[in-house]
Amino acid sequence: MSKRKKSFNNGKQAHRARSGTFITSLLRLRVLAGIAVIVLAALLAYLPSINGGFILDDDLLLSKNYLVQTPSGLCQFWCTVEADDYWPVTNSAFWIEWCQWGMNSTGYHVTNLILHIMEALLIWIILRKLSIPGAFLAAIIFAVHPVNVESVAWIAQRKNTMAMLFFLLAILWYIKGAMPTASEGMAPARSHEGPWGREKTFSSFILHPSSFHFWYWLSLAAFVLAMLSKGSTVVLPVLLLGIIWWLRPLTRLDLMRTAPFFLIAMILTAVNIWFQTQGAATVIRVASFSERLLGAGGVLWFYLYKALLPINLVFIYPQWHINIGNPLWWLPVFAALAVTAVLLRYRARWSRPFLFAWGFFCVSLVPVLGFTDVGFMKYSLVADRYQHIAIIGVIALAAAGWSIWHERARNRAYRVTTAVAVVATGTLACLTWQQSGIYHDAMRLYQATLQKNPGCWIVHNNLGNVFFQAGRLQEAIEHYQQTLRLKPDYADTHLNLGVALTNTGRLQEAIEHFRQALRLSPDSFETHNNLGVALANAGRLQEAIEHFRQSLRLSPDSIEAHKNLGAILAQTGRHEEAIEHFQQALRLDPVNSEVHNSLGRALANTGRLQEAIEHFEQALRLNHHSINAYYNLALAYAGMKRSSEAIAAAQKGLELARSQGQTAVAKQIEDWLNSYRAGLQGVQNAPFAPGAVSQPKN
Repeated sequence: MSKRKKSFNNGKQAHRARSGTFITSLLRLRVLAGIAVIVLAALLAYLPSINGGFILDDDLLLSKNYLVQTPSGLCQFWCTVEADDYWPVTNSAFWIEWCQWGMNSTGYHVTNLILHIMEALLIWIILRKLSIPGAFLAAIIFAVHPVNVESVAWIAQRKNTMAMLFFLLAILWYIKGAMPTASEGMAPARSHEGPWGREKTFSSFILHPSSFHFWYWLSLAAFVLAMLSKGSTVVLPVLLLGIIWWLRPLTRLDLMRTAPFFLIAMILTAVNIWFQTQGAATVIRVASFSERLLGAGGVLWFYLYKALLPINLVFIYPQWHINIGNPLWWLPVFAALAVTAVLLRYRARWSRPFLFAWGFFCVSLVPVLGFTDVGFMKYSLVADRYQHIAIIGVIALAAAGWSIWHERARNRAYRVTTAVAVVATGTLACLTWQQSGIYHDAMRLYQATLQKNPGCWIVHNNLGNVFFQAGRLQEAIEHYQQTLRLKPDYADTHLNLGVALTNTGRLQEAIEHFRQALRLSPDSFETHNNLGVALANAGRLQEAIEHFRQSLRLSPDSIEAHKNLGAILAQTGRHEEAIEHFQQALRLDPVNSEVHNSLGRALANTGRLQEAIEHFEQALRLNHHSINAYYNLALAYAGMKRSSEAIAAAQKGLELARSQGQTAVAKQIEDWLNSYRAGLQGVQNAPFAPGAVSQPKN
């Protein structure tokens, strides 16, 4: 009898083992399928932006950021004050990626998307650990929500995606340290009927210090990395207290354990403020406390509206003009206070999950409510990327509400709830696909922005820059002029318009705009340099020289100013002074073909033909398509009576001029070559004459 019982019991255990293995395998497959769905949905939604180019600040962070491109940049990001902000983790990521793909923008876009997908997966894990239903739906909605497009599709917002990754890891590891397990000698969690239905509670145990140690320090380290990626993660300590309150009542021990988080937040915030206030102080906006308070109320509801109904998203929203005398501006503040009061009043009954989500949303937005100024706020008080963290609270609450509805539904209603989730997620993904396509290139983004915000002066200026780089000067001029109609005191646009007018030959108008730019920004070495170019082209050489010298006083390492001043000095016959400036330009940029060519001309005009030849040859090694260098080299060889070399150089220049369609230049070289071959005594014995007068460059 006992043997049969033993056999029967063994059979039951084997059956349970097989059932457990099957269930475990099934759960793993469901998890893998969920991961695959999130990855695929995000990839499809952001596909239009993957091959997008650089926009706005991307050039400043990459192609024009010498710290990213220099081998010592990694050290300088961490150990110096060279960078504008102390976000060395984000900058280090750019430095590493620059070594991999340089100016290939696709690599940076792919990295941003990978980080975003990882964030969605972490949200799924965290919400499950918090016993919040609908965790998977929340994760996939976050992955495809259009409000996140700006953070993912804009390379410069790597600071957002990088900071969010460490921010979520800090939360996850803190929760892991705060959650009890039987293996760690804690009392098991009890179940009770909570706001989401049947859930776990952690109000009856005291954490053992050793169990908290490992995950605690991991969480603290992740928070440091988050703060070194972007300062907006400063809200994490408060959110951690809120999360613990969601799990169980707060204790004095919780306050002690979050104290280091608060200390790190204060220290690194002070460091960021110190970095941003170095140099000349820039006034972003002038607003009273009342105006900032009313603006904060409006910001809260604006972001909630965009989170729930993400349509008509704009890269730069119209600037708000707050009127404290208008009662309508006070309504958002009173509404926010009223909602908070009601949720607090009924937190013990029905409002606890709503209070948790509302608190998470509001606290996450504190850094961008407008009580402290962010540089972007001179264009707009709101931006989609500012709610990258806050939107988690809204999405989690909506997903949890759907999950409860879904679980309680039966038959046809069950299918309806499923259809609602699929349609909602699909609609969000389509909106994200459409929105991410706008970020494919700068021209498309700026034009889309102006359609919804035609009064955005900075976008008019930036679109003018895009048209200028494309050679569409008249369109560039029109947008610069529109910028100045909207903001007449913007010095950069006066400078840009002056450059465009110079390139179209409207020199007097250009000079007027350069002078206006100097009145607004007298210490701009670029404006002095470009004013010198316009004056030189207008034949006012002495005035041009004065402005080039002023440019060099403001920026002694300006290669363009050295080149331009050298060219004007050479043009006025002051070749020795010109040589000094060309040599200085080469010390700053030894591989500049144009400067080698200009220095060669100046040396030749002082009779130093052998030195001139060396620089012409170096210019051709750096740029073997330089017609001017070949022509100047031919003249120098002729001056030294090295006829065969002179003819060979001239023939090469002639071939290049013809192949490039430069008929006038080809005719000039051909005439000289024919005369030289004819053996004209006056040509062969003539002192060196430069093949082209070097004109200043913008």
